[in-house]
Amino acid sequence: MDTKYSSIIAPRLILGIGIILMGTLFLLGNMDLIDPQEYFHFWPAFLILIGIAYIIQCRHGSGLVWGIVLIFIGTAMLLHRLHFIYFSVWSYWPVLLIIFGIMMIMKASTRWRNTKVSTFGATDANSYIKAIAIMGGFRRSNSSQEFKGGELTAIMGGLEIDLRDASIKGEAVIDIFTMMGGVEMRVPDDWVVVIEGFPFMGGYEDKTRPPKVSAKRLVIKGVAFMGGVEIKN
Repeated sequence: MDTKYSSIIAPRLILGIGIILMGTLFLLGNMDLIDPQEYFHFWPAFLILIGIAYIIQCRHGSGLVWGIVLIFIGTAMLLHRLHFIYFSVWSYWPVLLIIFGIMMIMKASTRWRNTKVSTFGATDANSYIKAIAIMGGFRRSNSSQEFKGGELTAIMGGLEIDLRDASIKGEAVIDIFTMMGGVEMRVPDDWVVVIEGFPFMGGYEDKTRPPKVSAKRLVIKGVAFMGGVEIKN
């Protein structure tokens, strides 16, 4: 219980301290006691705080990766402003593409191994759903009564997934990756949706009506980079 609450409180505590410091600088500047511009020169320290918050909150998966990336960028920019090293974000932006590629390969290999083990001896060949939309649209429905999850990718495109006729025995996990794209998913009324995905300049939106009692859990994981994921009934 303590670990659960600390993972929620710690990011808010860190970001709250950063906001308080920013407000204090503005206030002292309006009172002509200091020049806020001299202190805002070190704004990359805020990226470090955000990275720390993500690591504390996520502790694994894509959230941990992006937390480390933000800490690295913030530290490099701060050292650059202190004249210790030379660093330009625009010179290293392709690193983001490399990170995305590595994450997709790791997720694909992990998902392939898990699917191979989980589907051995299974009677429902449609228990997993996979779909990719690149600069286009894709619609797919699934009515498996032993739905296990799947993998969805939308890059500058959109996916519409209809699972209202499907059923879960226990828990299913869907790994979603969006890059300047979106995923819209419809699920049954008796499913509990748990979002564990990481939004990076994007977002996850759960519009489902939570059932009062249900043993069917749909866990949403992955990364929404400049894109969105919407789940509704």
